[in-house]
Amino acid sequence: MISFFKKDFLVHWRDRKEIIISLISPLVIIAVIGIALPGWVENPTKTLQIKVALVNADDEQAAMQEFRDSLAARSLPDDELLDIEQQLEQLSPIRMLKQVFQAEHVKEIVSMEELGNDDALQQLQEERIAAVVTIPDGFTLAALNKMVWNDGEGTALRIIAEKASLQVGVLNDIIDGYVQKLNVQSAFHHLLGADAGAAAIASDDYSGIGGREMVDGVETVTSFQYYALAISIVFALLLSVTMASKAITEKRERTFQRILLTGSQPFHYLMGKMSAAFCLSILQLSIIILISHFALNIFPGRSLLFWLGVSAVLVLLSLCVGALVVLFTALVFRLHDETANGIAFIFSLIAGTIGGSFVPIYILPDWLRSAGEWTPNGLSLAVLLQWIQTETVADLSVPLVKLAVFAIATIGLASWCFPRRGRI
Repeated sequence: MISFFKKDFLVHWRDRKEIIISLISPLVIIAVIGIALPGWVENPTKTLQIKVALVNADDEQAAMQEFRDSLAARSLPDDELLDIEQQLEQLSPIRMLKQVFQAEHVKEIVSMEELGNDDALQQLQEERIAAVVTIPDGFTLAALNKMVWNDGEGTALRIIAEKASLQVGVLNDIIDGYVQKLNVQSAFHHLLGADAGAAAIASDDYSGIGGREMVDGVETVTSFQYYALAISIVFALLLSVTMASKAITEKRERTFQRILLTGSQPFHYLMGKMSAAFCLSILQLSIIILISHFALNIFPGRSLLFWLGVSAVLVLLSLCVGALVVLFTALVFRLHDETANGIAFIFSLIAGTIGGSFVPIYILPDWLRSAGEWTPNGLSLAVLLQWIQTETVADLSVPLVKLAVFAIATIGLASWCFPRRGRI
């Protein structure tokens, strides 16, 4: 097997043009994309735009008047009733909902327009808007009774959408934040009393109540870090296609038949290719990441533990690259040259896309993101991004086992697919 390893390693090493392209191209791409798209990974919400319709089926003024009329039936001191009456406008749940969507950080991503129910549903069907937020009839009165008196079961807003999407999920999170705000304000009202609670609701001043904690140990992934990892990983994946394509020449020149005449085992031939691909992948990944780090300072101040974790992932990824070389080589001897080469290239293209190497992971649908983690490049990128953020050793164990299982399963499939002696 050692002689086969030397053969494949030297065959690839002598192709200096291919080596230069595989090293220079990713470095240029990392630098160009990192400079051209700074902050794209750190601030993905800037590209998110959500168009929403607001349908108000509630009569707010009538509800306010009905609530004022109910105050007279309650046996409360005059000064407390007067305070509630004075703060009633600030207690309006519809007013607070509109304030949420008028906040600057929300307006950057959400464009809301008040429409009638029929117009809103029509625009939703025509996909001109992402969702419809409906304020049901009786919303104001039910919310006020629950907030001030803790009477009734409260009320709920309705979100209507044609399908689940990232935009709908963000909108749902915003509405959840609004509902939580109402619940907190209601709790303050009942905890502090009608007078102090109403003042807290009106002013939104919660100073001295509760606190804020900063969670240490979580780092932000920068654009250069993402691009350096994603691009270096996908070029390692393309290395498997390049090395497997060299078996086409060996097949045409009957090199493998001459190897068999020496009494060598086909498995040793495959293992030689795998070990050569493993070493070349390790070298390529190490050179690209280290040059990117020293040239662009993408991992400043990282500990030895961080680099050991990165190394462990890259070693398992290179093992998967070697296993893919074995599988693609088996396909070369099993199928026509163009068919085998096409399958290898299509696999690399699909794996690179859903694995986050060609486009950022966060813009992919959830199901594609989950599918991407079944590819070696997608799983490696996901665990490396998590490692950058937390450096938690426990987070490495399961992904590393998955990469090892993928490599072993791929080698087994390649051995089964590779033609037996006398059938080549």
